[in-house]
Amino acid sequence: MYMVLELDTSLFDKFNISINQAVFLTLVMNENQHNNQDIHQFLSRISEDDIQELVSNGTITVNTSGDSQVYSLSESSKELLKEEKTWFDEFYEVFPVYVMRPDGTKGFLRSNINKCRKEYNRTVGKSKAMHEHIMNCLRKEIDDKMMTGKLGYMKTMWKWITQHEWEAIEEQMYNEPVTSDAYGTSCI
Repeated sequence: MYMVLELDTSLFDKFNISINQAVFLTLVMNENQHNNQDIHQFLSRISEDDIQELVSNGTITVNTSGDSQVYSLSESSKELLKEEKTWFDEFYEVFPVYVMRPDGTKGFLRSNINKCRKEYNRTVGKSKAMHEHIMNCLRKEIDDKMMTGKLGYMKTMWKWITQHEWEAIEEQMYNEPVTSDAYGTSCI
C-alpha cells in the first residue's frame, strides 16, 4: 500500500516555506487524511522546528488535547488560500443549462446544485489535476455531442458526476487514432 500526496507548488510563493513545511501544510490542509502509518512516516521526517516555525509565523494553529496535537490552518492562511471561484463553479459554468431532447422536450441538466457541488468536491478533493482532467473530459464530450448532433442525449449534471461519465470520455480521448496529413491530401 502506498500513499500519493499532491503538492501545490504555489504554497512556496504564498507562504515562503521549505519542502518539508509544504508537505506538512498539505497534510494539514487535507482534512480527510486518516491517521495511518504512511502519515506517521511523513511526520517522522519533518523536524519539530519546521512545524514550530509554521505555528509561530501564523500559518497554522495547534490545539492540544491530552496527548495529541491537532493542527489546522489559521484564519489568515484560509483567507490567503481562498480562491475567488471554486472548481465546482467553473464546472457548473461549462455544463450545459438545458438541451432539446430527441422527443422535442426541453431537458434541464443543472438541477440539484448543492448535491452536485458536494459530490463534485468529494470526487475532486484537493486535486487540481483531477479537476482539470474532468473539465477537459466535459469539454470533449460537449464538443463531440455538438459535432454529431447528439447533445440532446447529454446526462444531467447529477448523473454525469455520480456515474463518472468522464471515465468513458477519457477512454475515447486516449484511444483516438492519430491523424496526419498524407501526401497530396491537403491544399495550400
